[in-house]
Amino acid sequence: MEAWQSVLQNSSMLIQGLGYTLEYSLYAVVLGTVLGLIFALFRLSGSRILRALGTVYVDIFRGTPLLVQIFFIYFGLPQVLPLHQWFGDFYTLLAGAAALALNEGAYITEIIRAGILSVDKGQWEAAESIGMTSYQKMRYIILPQAFKRMIPPLVNQFIQTIKDTSLLSVISITELVRAAQSVIVTTYFALQFWTAVAVLYLIVILLLTKLSQYLERRLQVDQR
Repeated sequence: MEAWQSVLQNSSMLIQGLGYTLEYSLYAVVLGTVLGLIFALFRLSGSRILRALGTVYVDIFRGTPLLVQIFFIYFGLPQVLPLHQWFGDFYTLLAGAAALALNEGAYITEIIRAGILSVDKGQWEAAESIGMTSYQKMRYIILPQAFKRMIPPLVNQFIQTIKDTSLLSVISITELVRAAQSVIVTTYFALQFWTAVAVLYLIVILLLTKLSQYLERRLQVDQR
């Protein structure tokens, strides 16, 4: 009973940590989506150089563990650039957000690329037949249709991002896991606090899954 009372007494710290987790996840997904769209277009470009850049980016960030990327950006880059002098304490948050965004961007690149390629070839030809530019085709015809197909994998990736934020605790960023660790050190109620952390993650992820299912039903109006 004392252990669970301790969890309740420190619940505000856990909720605050969850808030930071969602905040970092949102930053990572927004920046990752921007990167994903750019590099997906690179991967689909007629330019060999742009295709190579897109491929190298995806291969590097999908082919190495996120934890290694966090360590590389946080510990490695400051050895060749005075990043801690430039950004001070803010560099910790910047490094964590950058690592998450770059990693998620690589996966989102492939999601967007697959979504674009899934659009029927006739849609491309129809857009060309009425004289649309490449930008107009992508903006008004291809991406709106591709987006419907991207929703489930994008939400799944957002869910993965939320779980990946737990790795930021290794560089002392206070998200949900780090908040729990700081309380466990003083209370020693590891089982109860990790149970609370797991429940909070589960609630958020189940809500996102329901949201994904709702959006799928709302946007797939072309199905009969």
